[in-house]
Amino acid sequence: MTRRPDPAANDAAALPLVVVGASAGGLEPLEALFEAAPLDAGWCFVVVQHLSPDYKSMMHELLSRRSKLTIRHIEDGARLAPDTIFLNRPSTLATLEGDVFRTRAFAPGDGVPHLPIDALLSSLAARDPARTAAVILSGSGSDGTRGAESVHAAGGMVLVQSLAEAAFASMPRSALASEVADRVLPARDIPRALAEFFRTGARKPPVAEAEAEGPKSILKLLEEAHNLDFSDYKPQNVRRRIERRQHLENYADMEAYRAALERSPAALEELYHDLLIGVTEFYRDEESIVALRRKVFDALAAEPEASTPLRVWVAACSSGEEAYTIAIELSEALAAAGRTRSFRVIATDVHRRSIDIASAGVYSADAVARVPPEIRERYFDRVQDRYVVSPALRQKIIFSVHDVLSDPPFMNLDLVSCRNLLIYLTEQAQARLVSMFLFGLRKDGVLLLGASESLGRYAAEFQPVDTRCRLYRKATNRRVLDRELLSGKLGSAARSDAALRGHAGPRPTVFRAPVSEFRDRDTLIRCYDALLKRYAPSSILVTDQGSVLAWFGAAAEYIDTMNNLAEWTVEEVVHPDLHFVINVAAEKLRQQQLETYERRVTIEFGDGRTRHCDVRVEPLQEVQGGRLMLVGLKPAASGDPAEDVAVGVAPPAAADEDSLILSRRIVALERDLRLTEETLQHVTERLEASGEELQASNEELQASNEELQASNEELQSSNEELHAVNQELVSVSADHERQIVQLSDLNANIEQVLRMLNVGVIYVDSQRRVRRFSALIVERFALEPHDVMRSVDVIGPRPTFFDLPAAVAEVVGGGPSRRCEGDDRGERLSVRIQATEDPDGGEGARGAVLIFEWARPA
Repeated sequence: MTRRPDPAANDAAALPLVVVGASAGGLEPLEALFEAAPLDAGWCFVVVQHLSPDYKSMMHELLSRRSKLTIRHIEDGARLAPDTIFLNRPSTLATLEGDVFRTRAFAPGDGVPHLPIDALLSSLAARDPARTAAVILSGSGSDGTRGAESVHAAGGMVLVQSLAEAAFASMPRSALASEVADRVLPARDIPRALAEFFRTGARKPPVAEAEAEGPKSILKLLEEAHNLDFSDYKPQNVRRRIERRQHLENYADMEAYRAALERSPAALEELYHDLLIGVTEFYRDEESIVALRRKVFDALAAEPEASTPLRVWVAACSSGEEAYTIAIELSEALAAAGRTRSFRVIATDVHRRSIDIASAGVYSADAVARVPPEIRERYFDRVQDRYVVSPALRQKIIFSVHDVLSDPPFMNLDLVSCRNLLIYLTEQAQARLVSMFLFGLRKDGVLLLGASESLGRYAAEFQPVDTRCRLYRKATNRRVLDRELLSGKLGSAARSDAALRGHAGPRPTVFRAPVSEFRDRDTLIRCYDALLKRYAPSSILVTDQGSVLAWFGAAAEYIDTMNNLAEWTVEEVVHPDLHFVINVAAEKLRQQQLETYERRVTIEFGDGRTRHCDVRVEPLQEVQGGRLMLVGLKPAASGDPAEDVAVGVAPPAAADEDSLILSRRIVALERDLRLTEETLQHVTERLEASGEELQASNEELQASNEELQASNEELQSSNEELHAVNQELVSVSADHERQIVQLSDLNANIEQVLRMLNVGVIYVDSQRRVRRFSALIVERFALEPHDVMRSVDVIGPRPTFFDLPAAVAEVVGGGPSRRCEGDDRGERLSVRIQATEDPDGGEGARGAVLIFEWARPA
């Protein structure tokens, strides 16, 4: 049996749906929005608020004053309806299944604070995005942000109230920070944007030519301040980032924001960092890290030992988390394979502040939360509430400021990691960047890209290692370089020259400075450096503490800094066969007993070569309190005993003297070491005891902090609900004040009519007590305000022609209405006593109204 489609379901799917999220401060924007909303457009509105469970919301009555749309509360099973406003109920979570509402009460496991806006928005993913919109109005917290992300990802429209207008800007600001807002508008302008979206599908307004110039002038400010060309970034992404920053800073238009950037270098720096999109974390996209470890690092670790270190380039490293992650995984792979092969990770970024953060290697507990505990314990040191990268790991990474789009690439690389940068670049810039990576990689080197990135035109140069994780291996020995790099894209100087050549007009005159300007200190130092490199004899400059300051000429052959980037000491970077001679000289220099002397040393290289070298050590003049010596290195002619004597090779006695000096030094160092060990042991014991006490205190404080945090979240949620209640109460109070004014005017009008008719009125209850009386009664019978609630038997008027208290008692007791007429005090008076209901006297209770009518003069 074929099932017929449900016409109601089809209508609901085509129904334009607008979900409005609001919290504290949301009443005024809601009123402004619905005042401007069309009454017959067929839209369905759903308003979701943070409501207190202890207060009956008056939102139905408040919105009914501003809009003639039908207003209903959300009920389980209710269907969406056109030209209708649905309101959520307190302590209830509402979602949509198709066009049907599903509701349930908040459960203890839902967490605090509750997020009813997120829940409803997240359930809209199955709807037609062209008929779905989300609106985020004033409120505290971030409820609505995740839901808005879902609507945006599905293709729906997201509108956010202007931060300048919102009384509580946290909710709109959170939605803006997530970069999902299509437009930021005052509440009264939101219906117009919705109408345009439902009619044309356009989520953003057309950009006027004058407005389009705004980002260009802002980018010019950035290029002047940071020497960075943003023309390689996708224009729509750049514009969206600038608009986001503009709205976060509460500027109404682009021109005002540009003027503020000119005045504030700090604001310009914030925009600069925002445009670079420095998003990273430890073990980001864990699947890719696992694939990198298993398919690349484990294979590299399994290769035979090599003397050359592995070289890794992490481009656009931001604050360094990915660089450290790769260094950790490579260290783990080498350790698991039992290899001691060294490696170097070069991590670069164009943003100086990010590089400074990365170089410090200090991260919060939240930042390292994704790092496995055993890894965190091996590679990080806990310092109070921060985690510091261990020195052993830090020494394997070089952080440097480098513009990957314009500076030359690094060479002979085994791995290049550049994730989630290409997606922000134009197609030409992407091709240029991939060609630079291809140029820097050695054959069989690996390239790691982001999940949404590809190789483009250079796909044929690589073989896929893991297509899903975007791992590719260079398949050829070719070093391909994009043609654009050869036409002025490499280096800022080249860019400047290109800009100069492209400038219309006559060629500028070259200004030649006078000779005296070249005689500055920096210029002379650079010249001296060039002379030293070309003509200075092979030598090493060493301090009395064994630190290597510099080396000249062919001495670089005896220096190795590849495996140690942090400490340049004789033991770490100088060839081992030279250690003895230099250490002896350093000890003599410390004792101020060093005189120029020479020794011949045999140096064995790793490739089997052997070289005899004459080492000449001479002390230098003391510089800024430090003692220096120059170690000269001169290759000796092999097998020439005469030359050995000429250079003054030390006889056995000299060698014994050298050994004696070092022996004394070793004894002194061992004595100092024992003393240090004893002191350290004592300090360690005290620190362990203090650490245990601090750990116990920390656990107690952490437990207290968690309790306080939970209480704070509950209080924050309650505060929002109370604020919403308070807003409604203020609005209701204003209504009451208006009604009181209206009643006062009405009462004055009635009094005026009664006076014109020469009529007075007294109301009595079932106990025959006076409840109210008119102004004419006050004048005629001298009643006063304190007579209210006194018995008519005591204070009532006393007409001379009948017994008024008895007549009142008869009517109140159930008798018929009475009417009496006669003369009283020289005037004709008619008195009518009519029974009325007494609502305060209980069921069936009767009161009475006494109407006194005096004859009007002719």
